[in-house]
Amino acid sequence: MNKTLRKKIARQVVNAMNMKEEETLRINGGVHEQDLVEEIALMAEERGVHAGFTTASDNFIKESYERIPEKYLSKTSKLALKIIEVLDNTITIERPKDPRIMENIDPNKQKAATQGGRPISRKMDEHKVKWCYLGYPTEEMASKLGIKYSLLKKFIFDATLVNPKILVARSTAIKKGIFGAKQIKIWDEYGTDLTLRMANRKIMMSDGLISNDDIKHGDVGLNLPDGEVFTTPLETAGSGVLFSPKRRDRFTGKMIENIRMIFENGKLNLQKTTAEKNEKYLKRTIKICTEIDKKNEKTVRTTNFAELGIGTNPVIDRIIGYLLTDEKIGGTIHIAIGDNGNPAYGGKSHSCLHWDFITHKGVNLKTIYPNGKEIMVLENGKIVKN
Repeated sequence: MNKTLRKKIARQVVNAMNMKEEETLRINGGVHEQDLVEEIALMAEERGVHAGFTTASDNFIKESYERIPEKYLSKTSKLALKIIEVLDNTITIERPKDPRIMENIDPNKQKAATQGGRPISRKMDEHKVKWCYLGYPTEEMASKLGIKYSLLKKFIFDATLVNPKILVARSTAIKKGIFGAKQIKIWDEYGTDLTLRMANRKIMMSDGLISNDDIKHGDVGLNLPDGEVFTTPLETAGSGVLFSPKRRDRFTGKMIENIRMIFENGKLNLQKTTAEKNEKYLKRTIKICTEIDKKNEKTVRTTNFAELGIGTNPVIDRIIGYLLTDEKIGGTIHIAIGDNGNPAYGGKSHSCLHWDFITHKGVNLKTIYPNGKEIMVLENGKIVKN
């Protein structure tokens, strides 16, 4: 990354976080991202923010799983919990440099690390720590995804630098279209045919900025690149089929392809759900997270509806199997299962899993209101003017 681009990205991140003088910031990244990490820290410090950072190599990440016993990975870090007491902001930059290093990590070790990290996530929610997850393209990631590095760079950096006004305009039109709906119907030519029950939950616009109004309503996180409208449907109602062409496995990073997800009464029927490639990893991840939730949650909602998201970013135009960009594609929707109980979502489910699945571009979305009125919000992926 050249100096000019590095400063542009750092400025966009710092502006997006809406940090105030005397706030604290922690940045986590990879050693290959050291220059960007330091630039973000310096820009934050210039505004009176107290910043610190940690970086790790791919080898450190890999050996952490290989060398640290499972019983210690499952323990929650006392240091991390203590830091949250004085933490106002956290920025995490995509790592590792080569995501393929995760493919052969012992799933029991990953399960243990997820268990250990759960109290940290909860405490961050309780303290309303503002957070940002920033994508970072590498040649290794592009190779794993089977695309050119130049395309990955465009989808991450160019899409991050989109003018927020564009995202606001698109998001506002969609929010208006789904506000007050009793039901939402979604379908496309690839097999998606889904009906969601709505519950008058808040509708959030992810437009590349944590605004003062967002903070007031508990929406203290964002991804960069950004660009989506999201809300929480009723977790225990709604049925149908969602077809998602590509999704990386949460633990191994292996690509799962042509996923046909069957929902009944708001819950994923895992037995009926299929994938043409790497189905076993899809099901293994969900089963592992269900086991974790059984130990930690009074009500297990690992496979229930958690989120309806609608993409709005104009730069990203195709699915590549990378969630951070896929879920922002204009003309797609995504459905998440699992957790939606944090303040940003305002739902009723708590889980160690929040897993999004994205449709093909060109989806249709129709809202049905309590009085029976129907409105098309998306038609073949295009926003309908109402």
